[in-house]
Amino acid sequence: MFDELMNRTSRLYESISLSLSFLLGNKLRSLLSILGITIGIFCIVAVLTATHSLEQNIRANIDKMGDNIVYVQKMPWSFGSRTPWWEYQSRPKTSEKEYERLKLEADKNIIKNIAYFYEFGDNTLKSKIESISSVRATAVSGDFFEINQWELAYGRFFNAYEIEKGENSIILGHNLAKNLFIGKVPIGRKLKFNGHTVNIIGVLEHQGNNMGGSQYDNIAILSSVFAQKFANPKVNANVGTSMVLKGYRGMDIKYLDFEIKRLMRSIRKLKPKEEDNFAINKLTTVSNQLDQTFGVIDIVGVIIGGFSLLVGGFSIANIMFVSVKERTSIIGLQKALGAKRSFIMSQFLFESVMLCIVGAAIGIGIVVGLGLLASNFTSFQIYFSTSVFVWGIVVSTVIGLVSGIAPALLAARMDPVVALRK
Repeated sequence: MFDELMNRTSRLYESISLSLSFLLGNKLRSLLSILGITIGIFCIVAVLTATHSLEQNIRANIDKMGDNIVYVQKMPWSFGSRTPWWEYQSRPKTSEKEYERLKLEADKNIIKNIAYFYEFGDNTLKSKIESISSVRATAVSGDFFEINQWELAYGRFFNAYEIEKGENSIILGHNLAKNLFIGKVPIGRKLKFNGHTVNIIGVLEHQGNNMGGSQYDNIAILSSVFAQKFANPKVNANVGTSMVLKGYRGMDIKYLDFEIKRLMRSIRKLKPKEEDNFAINKLTTVSNQLDQTFGVIDIVGVIIGGFSLLVGGFSIANIMFVSVKERTSIIGLQKALGAKRSFIMSQFLFESVMLCIVGAAIGIGIVVGLGLLASNFTSFQIYFSTSVFVWGIVVSTVIGLVSGIAPALLAARMDPVVALRK
């Protein structure tokens, strides 16, 4: 038993040694053979890594905010199949009065924080150094900054007095502050917002390419009372309003959903059979949509890479047939000396699999190199997945086996007498 095991191990080692010597003896051909596999694995792994990284970056921002946050708005984030989107247009916008009622009547054991905010564009900011137009502004009130866990690079957020009395204070996004003051810290300085003098009290931390990052880097934040001088939601149909509510950590979001629906239906005096004329949007909805979206992208990436792998597999098979033809006399000599079919087959199968694995390793190496460069030189964090890399190696191994089986069988079935004559 032990001797048989040693003999098999010795034959396997000899087969691998012969395969490697032939591969190294034809370096250029081997390199060209693995090119198709490299491209295919690169395409698949690159797409899967990119989508995985994008998903992780977005989910990191969602997790940072928490999954116990609900937005009350006019329009839902995803439209149902029963109601056309244009029918939502007739709904009333959420108002500041409704926000005050919710804040007053909400169950404090369910709802921890409440805020009201709206956005409006086409604003002009002007410092002594620079002027920027078409700036988007966010008007906030209530517990907005307690709910949205934004970080400050400099300064502070609004205090209760500034929000309630509508003080002319402003918080700038990272890019706005940088461009308006040429990199200088602007805290305590003044600028003109649509011709009105405002005091800069804070600058947001750089968001980069995170979810909504570029948007947050280029916004100006005002108190909702002060912002009504420029955009009044009551009279301006283009200004969308929202309420955002946060429940306690660990609490089932369905309780938050039920409490908000109960209060909003009461405030808007909806009859029992009437449908809701407001939308309750949850961050969990975003997560579910992410699963579907990234699932489709992954499938597309696999299909694109699959075509390249198919071409690469044919290339490997073609090269292996050429290799069998070139080594016909060697195969005949091996069989004449007593080599078994399994020994002959193992040589060519190992060559085919090795070419595919090397091609996959190169493709994965390129993805890792580009990913590290992207992480170091951009604000987008690349997340590598070991399962994706293992999957790429396994797929390439299978392709190697499938591509090499026909040439290996051809070599194993050769007649030694006929082979030696060629």
